Amino acid sequence: MAVELGYYTLSVTDLDRGAAFYGPLFGWEFRREHETYLHVTNTAVPMGLTANGPSSQPNLYYAVEDVETVVEMVRKLGGTAEEIMESKSGRGCAITDDQGTVISLWQSAPGFD
Repeated sequence: MAVELGYYTLSVTDLDRGAAFYGPLFGWEFRREHETYLHVTNTAVPMGLTANGPSSQPNLYYAVEDVETVVEMVRKLGGTAEEIMESKSGRGCAITDDQGTVISLWQSAPGFD
């Protein structure tokens, strides 16, 4: 099975200001997951805003069926992986390929929309 984009985040400095900007701009609606994360509730591809400071690129999460199995494969292929994080939307982690490119993996939580 081919892996496709499954989730992405935009980093902002202030979540409330980010929501005030992107909500009217794109028509996004938000649900606060915790103090540093807002999930966008009305997009086809799941996404959110994270309060990790501004970034020039979104953090792309590629949907996988089993994040632990894929992390093991990343390491076998010469890459590295950060700690797997748990959230209401599922499980994810950042990985770095053998050339230094960083992407993220995401395993959707059962029933997550």
